[in-house]
Amino acid sequence: MNNSINRQLIIIAPTCPPGVCGVSDHAYKTALALNKYYTSVKTGVEYFPEEIVDEPLSLTTAYWWLLVEQCIKDKAPVDLLLNYTPTSYSKLGLPFNLLTALRKFKNESEKNHVFVFFHETWDGSKNLKPHHRLRNVFIKYTIRLICKLSDGITVVTNEQKQKIESITVSQKVRLSMVGANILPFDKEYGLKSTRKPGDWIIFGLAHTRLWTLQQHLPLIKELYEKGVIKKIYAIGPKNNHFATQELDLSVSTFGDGFLIQMGALKHDEVSTMMLNAEAALVGQNADSLRKSGTFAALSAHAVPVICEAPLLLDEPPGYAIFRPHELINNLNIISTTEGEKRRLLLHQWFWLTRSWEAIALDMHTWIKS
Repeated sequence: MNNSINRQLIIIAPTCPPGVCGVSDHAYKTALALNKYYTSVKTGVEYFPEEIVDEPLSLTTAYWWLLVEQCIKDKAPVDLLLNYTPTSYSKLGLPFNLLTALRKFKNESEKNHVFVFFHETWDGSKNLKPHHRLRNVFIKYTIRLICKLSDGITVVTNEQKQKIESITVSQKVRLSMVGANILPFDKEYGLKSTRKPGDWIIFGLAHTRLWTLQQHLPLIKELYEKGVIKKIYAIGPKNNHFATQELDLSVSTFGDGFLIQMGALKHDEVSTMMLNAEAALVGQNADSLRKSGTFAALSAHAVPVICEAPLLLDEPPGYAIFRPHELINNLNIISTTEGEKRRLLLHQWFWLTRSWEAIALDMHTWIKS
């Protein structure tokens, strides 16, 4: 049993606020919520953002190698939680410095524990270019070494779990939860806000928005022709060719003014749009919904979500999601008693299981076991 209240915690991530990085944002907010379980919590980063922080960070934050070196000198018992993506610590996928530091950290004391959270693994596509195939070799090699050094391994999707288990020996891989980087000022706002009929949103990076638009195009056409959808607001970066394709597809199908590209907004501006939206279109599959901060944010704001998710999906709850064919059969289902029930269930699911407090408790329970 790991009595963490008498231990220190170091959480390693690619960067820190105000840098734009979903993994780092998740790591930092988890660190804040874990603070009550440890004598001290510090965050270690690979690089600092170029943006200037208006207010000091709430947690001590330094380059990760400096924190690891210091805790080795101090000889105090430490839990180290590494938030890992294949190229965050090395573009080649082979971070020698990180591997050396983890090995030294573990060898220094049997009381030092390493836990790893794999947010991403390797690309399993068959038709990769030669240099991408070589990088995959490095990534698998690195992940195998990190797993050997780890006291615990966690991921966010079943696909990742199967990949990690395929290259490790007798190590248990658990599934973790992902929270939302964008939350309403008050958790009840999503149930109280006045939503604008006909105003729908697609939220995310340009390539995911494009795929979502393409996937749901037959549904959007029918709902547009029947006056259910009047405008779609595309929230997220727009200065690339995917965003251009997104706009071109909309204009060629619906004419000018139907799709409004909002660009990358501040968190409070995104929150306001979510509170006003009648519904949101999501193009992810059942497995990727588990790791989607976008889906979590929509749930936190009680936005009705339209997605091709199985009814029996348990995490997140498929019964709280609207499937496209349901809207075809009942144009007003979102505003019915059944629709309100689903919104409430999705909202409750988020705040009971995906708030930062819930995630920290889940993470702490795992680490101390």
